Amino acid sequence: MSAAQPPGTPDPQPPPRSDTMPAETARAGTEPAGLEEDEPSTWQPWLYVKIGLLLFAVAWSIAFVVENRQEINVHFVFATANVHVIWMILLLLAVGLVGGVLISQLYRHRRRTQLAKQGRKPSDSRRDVRGRDEAEGQPR
Repeated sequence: MSAAQPPGTPDPQPPPRSDTMPAETARAGTEPAGLEEDEPSTWQPWLYVKIGLLLFAVAWSIAFVVENRQEINVHFVFATANVHVIWMILLLLAVGLVGGVLISQLYRHRRRTQLAKQGRKPSDSRRDVRGRDEAEGQPR
């Protein structure tokens, strides 16, 4: 009881019965802790496949680095350096990735410029099929 009540008035909320779940458990949508231990565990094959693939990728990466640790001479335009093969592979991978991103951005810019000259919208915007220029449906 949080507030003083006159004698003889019933409590506004009766105490919970022992055979029902507590209100916190019912609201959270979970079962009491004792019931979930009795349920059989479920076999999750995709979980084990994903863990196996992750372990394989880690082992392959470690083996790749170990196998490519010998040093080589790399002749740059203005200098020569002794580097491990793995660093050369990673450097070329990074240069290729950055180059690919920059080339795609140049292509996209050039394509939008061409479409703007023609007075069209870029192809990534959808056509208005029904002739209405407003959104339909509920906002998410």
